[in-house]
Amino acid sequence: MKIRRAAPLLLAPVLAACAATSTPGATASPSPGASAVLAVYRELATCLRQHGVPNFPDPVVDAQGNVQEVSSMQIPASAKNACASIAARLPAEGRERTYTAAEMAKLRQLAQCFRDHGIADWPDPNARGEFPLPKRLLDLGKRGWRDQLPLCRQYFVGRGIAIVEAGS
Repeated sequence: MKIRRAAPLLLAPVLAACAATSTPGATASPSPGASAVLAVYRELATCLRQHGVPNFPDPVVDAQGNVQEVSSMQIPASAKNACASIAARLPAEGRERTYTAAEMAKLRQLAQCFRDHGIADWPDPNARGEFPLPKRLLDLGKRGWRDQLPLCRQYFVGRGIAIVEAGS
């Protein structure tokens, strides 16, 4: 499970387009298609570092050769705007996720579960499936809802939840 602050440019837990074959004893390396995606992610990381996110990491390739989500840090709007042309070159899976009606219903159940278990001001997800948290909850960070995570895990869609600041 992973909780991440959503950056509309970088919401993919795993890029589906980045499949690679592996052989016993071989180290992970991206497939030819994944190599191109990895290069764009590296370019995006460089751009973000140059535009106000100095500690933004390079992407990581997992043991199966898949490009993993490159960061869960907050990306300022100015950096997103400056690097938008690079992010637009990523596959759709690397940008924004579209949720089905059933998935959105499950995310609303997740929000209700958080409210039922002590976080009265946990919001419903927005139309993009992100939870627009008030500043109080953002300031608490994950430790502020650590007790609710195991109780509400069955309502997660995918590997985590997307968090944004309310009003953004």
